[in-house]
Amino acid sequence: MNTGVWENLYQSIQVPRLDPVVTGFNANIDRVIPVTPDILRSLEHLAVQGFDTILDRLKQSMRYCTADEIFIREPSVYVRLLQSFSRSGVLSLGGQAGIAAVHLRSLGMPLVTCAVPGAGPMTCTLLQEAGAFPMTFEPEASERSDIIHLIFEYSPGLVPIADGVVPRSNRFIVSPVHNSSTVLIPHASVNTFLEQIIACRRAFLSGYQYLQTHHEFVTAARQIRMIQRVNPLMRTHVECVSGADRKVMTMMLRHIIPNTDSMGLNERELGLFTHVLRAHDPASAAIVPSSPVDCIRDAVALADATGVPRIHLHTFGYYLLILKSETPTPELSRNALLFAARVTANAAGLKEQVLSREGLLAYAAVRDMLGPDEAPGIFRYDNRIIVLIPTYISPHIQKTTGLGDILSSTAFVADQF
Repeated sequence: MNTGVWENLYQSIQVPRLDPVVTGFNANIDRVIPVTPDILRSLEHLAVQGFDTILDRLKQSMRYCTADEIFIREPSVYVRLLQSFSRSGVLSLGGQAGIAAVHLRSLGMPLVTCAVPGAGPMTCTLLQEAGAFPMTFEPEASERSDIIHLIFEYSPGLVPIADGVVPRSNRFIVSPVHNSSTVLIPHASVNTFLEQIIACRRAFLSGYQYLQTHHEFVTAARQIRMIQRVNPLMRTHVECVSGADRKVMTMMLRHIIPNTDSMGLNERELGLFTHVLRAHDPASAAIVPSSPVDCIRDAVALADATGVPRIHLHTFGYYLLILKSETPTPELSRNALLFAARVTANAAGLKEQVLSREGLLAYAAVRDMLGPDEAPGIFRYDNRIIVLIPTYISPHIQKTTGLGDILSSTAFVADQF
């Protein structure tokens, strides 16, 4: 495999212009717990209602080395889970909006506003200490409690790996269901919020899995359109998660995704949305490796079904963009992806990064399917522009939590589409 072209592209990437950005809406505290043999044995004997289902999902995630998330809807059950792990792991800022805000500020963004309705005091403090500006839309954050998620980070080998799976570190998330008010800007605060973000050119949005009713989704879609209109150069991006049920995913496909400029998801989430588009229950979607060719076909079908102009798929070894055919300079989008890949590899591990062998194989497979690329990593397929790059990876990964949010937010804000 000839790696010279990609090495040269990566080495030539410059830091792009970074304009003010707004992130929203989910920020919380993560309790990050490294999974060890002792932790795994203790989980086997944990006497919490419904935990056998959680343990089965965790082991499935570990067998396929694929990130997954499960939502606990019964508050009393989740409180017992939190109590069971109160002395485990470490606490850090979590949630897609929170992670993206802290990361983008560290890149040198001149202004990062993080819209977090209902965020607790520790969440707000961590955002402020990182240089981001939290907007809670309420006068006293100290009167609220922080929401804590459980993040189980694991290395491969603790359970048998499924056939055909590339071993890699990953994580499994156990989350409470947030109130829908944490995703919606209060009506009385809308004008104040829009005035705060008038200089922003990018909005990285998330948390829509917590909406439930038709009215809530319609309200959220209207607020996305209001954000888009605040600045002629504003572009919005919706980051997705695993674990939402069919009703929520259907409403996202109907109301949220068609009203945004960009969406980000991983291979697991693409499979779930594909099941919904095909009128199947997403709960029946097995965690199995998908080929790069299958990912392209499913992502293009998702773009066609929703009309979203940009889809960013991140999976192990390669990153993928689905763009409109009239995108004038797809090289800029590719270069943004390259920049984000380097930033994410640096965040994952401190030692030297290498080009992913799996990514180079994916690139070769797509060339076989689509023919020679117009420029390195840029193809045309089914009236779409396809961008695929093999990633840099860290052989000595130190963290997986938040890497997808770091990658997606960096690629989005750096992309001059």
